[in-house]
Amino acid sequence: MSPKEHQPAGFETWRDEIPQYGFLPGDELDVKLIYNPEFSDRVIVAPDGLIHLSLIGPVQVLNRTPSDIAEELRQRYATEFRHPEAVVVPRMFSSEIIYVGGEVQRAGVLKLAHGMGVLEGVMEAGGFRETGRPDRVILIRRTRQDKPMLKVVNVRKILEGGEEKDVPLHRFDVVFVPRSNLAEVNLWIQQLLYNNLAFSSSFGYTLNRDIRPNL
Repeated sequence: MSPKEHQPAGFETWRDEIPQYGFLPGDELDVKLIYNPEFSDRVIVAPDGLIHLSLIGPVQVLNRTPSDIAEELRQRYATEFRHPEAVVVPRMFSSEIIYVGGEVQRAGVLKLAHGMGVLEGVMEAGGFRETGRPDRVILIRRTRQDKPMLKVVNVRKILEGGEEKDVPLHRFDVVFVPRSNLAEVNLWIQQLLYNNLAFSSSFGYTLNRDIRPNL
């Protein structure tokens, strides 16, 4: 029979929204002042989420979009220039990573390549172990509002070349390959997400109960 899905407690309904990139520490960006190019600069986001610019000093850019930052710069430079129009251009992202765990050969943090899907993420982690369940691969992603969503991906059907389409990965996605009986999903979620990714324990992930095959 086909698997029966249950939405685990604490997870948002899955939606394939286009990610809105917010800057993180280590990212590099250009700040261009259109009518005052001598004050344009290329800066790197500091560990505290700040960049430092001529005349106006520190600007908090953590998890903010280029357009949002540019609007603040326009307002702040308005006290210095008659035409304070500014443009913010991303140059290098230091945090394009995903997490792959469970029944794969090399679990851990991996670099996210352009166009990588769940299947490619598992392959980059060395592929499935014999104890893995490729038809029940779990994908966890945060929404723009920082809420977790969960999707079960049937990688077996993708490998078989059927109509199942791979799911493109976004930065910080978590891919988990459970054992055949899903016995250790809860433990892994607790250890990796609660301790390392700062997911709130109030979500009470009950994946063994809520994500199970209808056998």
